[in-house]
Amino acid sequence: MSPPPARLDVTAVIVTCNRLEKLRLTLQATLAQAFARVIVINNASNDGTEAYLRGLEDERLEIVHEPVNTGGAGGFKRGFSLAVKGEATEWLVCFDDDAFPAPDALDRFTALRPDADVGGVAAAVYFPDGRICPMNRPGMNIFHSPRRLLKAALNRSGTIGLGDAAYAGTEPVSVAFSSFVGLFVRCALVRGTLGLPRADLFIYRDDSLYTLSLTRAGYRLLFAPGVRFVHDCSTPSSGSRVYKPLWKAYYIIRNDMPFFRMLSGPHFFLILPFLIGKFLITVPYYDNPVLFLRLLCTALSDGLRGNFTKLHKDVVRRFS
Repeated sequence: MSPPPARLDVTAVIVTCNRLEKLRLTLQATLAQAFARVIVINNASNDGTEAYLRGLEDERLEIVHEPVNTGGAGGFKRGFSLAVKGEATEWLVCFDDDAFPAPDALDRFTALRPDADVGGVAAAVYFPDGRICPMNRPGMNIFHSPRRLLKAALNRSGTIGLGDAAYAGTEPVSVAFSSFVGLFVRCALVRGTLGLPRADLFIYRDDSLYTLSLTRAGYRLLFAPGVRFVHDCSTPSSGSRVYKPLWKAYYIIRNDMPFFRMLSGPHFFLILPFLIGKFLITVPYYDNPVLFLRLLCTALSDGLRGNFTKLHKDVVRRFS
């Protein structure tokens, strides 16, 4: 019998903000596996998270208590920067405080032994009840060829997300981008070619843009169906078309602009009306349609002009 593969040095990066009960489960599942380090970025939580984290005893833990909430994007930027300080760290894996690895996730990742041209590996992410989590589906670049674009346009069930068949398979599949839930990244690329994620996005699409930059740089991003994560979340993509609280819609609309511009390239202004239409059809579902329309115009303007300077407190004040 051949010996098991040598374990890779993997650091887990978790970002949390005011979800203490979910964080407890996340850390329990994470610390039960042989991660070399577990970095927790506490984004100014005020629900007892700081006291809970200070009470934990595990030499692998590295905890940062941020004085202000920098959003998921800012938290992951900080976490990535700490993860790659140690030259021995080969890989990092990132996820939110409401997500956690399956019991064998690290072992299954180790068994993959990714080739040198693989810059990232995206896990298969499921809801606790076993359904595929739609917001964490890795995506394909449908703009890569006219044939793929036409096929996607005729597919009513979706255009860029990976299909269910890939989840049912056993072999890794190359994808164009993925989320930050269960994403393994080669640390050498973070130290060099890729750098750190963008903090100015605050929330949403920081992961899509980062992983799309990885594949555009010539590295492969693999979806590994055997490496599983659980995401205990509730989002518009899991049933509702409406973002609550309302200010969240500002970030997804604004940040969609640079993402789809990068993904579609010269096709961007051809698809822009469809992107805008996707949000316009949700207007009747909001409690305050006029305020949502004002938000939509502001977010589109900022995203198209590349203005990512608004402070989060101002976004909340204007669109709450």
